[in-house]
Amino acid sequence: MSPLIRLLLILCLWPLTPVRASILCNEACTVFQKEGNLLYSMGKYQEAIEKFKLADKADPTASIPVSSIAQVLLQVAGNASPEHAAAYRQQAEAAAHEALRRASGDPLASEVLRQLLDAKPPPLHQPSQQTGSIVQAGEILFQRAQYAEALDKFEAAAASDPQYSGAWVLAGDCFYVQGKWAEAETRFRKAAELEPLNGQAWRFLSDALAQQRRLGEADVALLNGIAAQPNQIPNWDKLAALRAATSLPLKRLNLVRTASGRIDPTTGKPTITIDANVAAQSKPPDYGFWLVYAMSSVANPSATPFQSELDAWRRAFATTDEVAAKTDKALSNPALLALQKVVLENQLEAAILLLMYRESFRPEFEAWKAAHPQGIKTFIERYGLRP
Repeated sequence: MSPLIRLLLILCLWPLTPVRASILCNEACTVFQKEGNLLYSMGKYQEAIEKFKLADKADPTASIPVSSIAQVLLQVAGNASPEHAAAYRQQAEAAAHEALRRASGDPLASEVLRQLLDAKPPPLHQPSQQTGSIVQAGEILFQRAQYAEALDKFEAAAASDPQYSGAWVLAGDCFYVQGKWAEAETRFRKAAELEPLNGQAWRFLSDALAQQRRLGEADVALLNGIAAQPNQIPNWDKLAALRAATSLPLKRLNLVRTASGRIDPTTGKPTITIDANVAAQSKPPDYGFWLVYAMSSVANPSATPFQSELDAWRRAFATTDEVAAKTDKALSNPALLALQKVVLENQLEAAILLLMYRESFRPEFEAWKAAHPQGIKTFIERYGLRP
């Protein structure tokens, strides 16, 4: 079990905005939810799912029980044999989507979907087996609300494996749940400084800062979280919440691909997949755009994943421009129109890295950040777009 995934569940109980209310449980639901969390921390996955189902029955409007089920199913899929893993992953995806239907800002559901779409983890230090055992003992104490004892375990884990930033995140959580914001801030900041690519550490640091009404610093922490891993949607959700009342609100891109391409790992042959339901609702220029995109994405198997993505977008937009010049038929999809503006201003590379990030883009992303130290902030403030 990843302790940081569990933290998504815990920390969403302290939302920054009222819209998060649909995530939370009523009193009866909360009882079962806590029991399920404890069972999950003990590795008793089936028993945990049964408790989360009872929590869902007690409060069918809350998203947390369903996203918790999605989390457990994803964990089970990771431990299952290949023939069963696919079914568990499908169930996890369905549960995550249901949770987001109930509450679009559910951070746990967003994280489950991110891992389903991009299983490759960021290059963070993995704890030793000994440290992992200490952390699990702390997790169980935490779920029993024995925060002082849990803190002792998490600090012992940090001492056991000084490169493991997750131990400091967990230590900070012990203070956060008690409303001790400054103490939590210190631990979250240590985790973020130890491993700057720990996007969750930056987000939790932002939470602690926001609770102290240090909103400017909270905003900066979230930008650092996006810089760590752009496809962690909760960082964008919280940044949007902080900026909602400003003159720089964020708008979801809502990009839905009609067609996609892939190279069969066995045969090496390209395969184009078309979403018939979406394609049927697309106007001809938009549909043609996605066909060109899909075919272009597999045109150069030797290219890096990012270069293939960048080339596919460039060719699709170039082809669409040629069609528009001859027929006066232009793109109509709002997401494509938003990206068309980005292309005209030569910011397509930044848009792909920030709005469509996959961990396989890491080398190009790190190079882009080095070349554009203020690039993330500039892009967000120029276009107001988010995934």
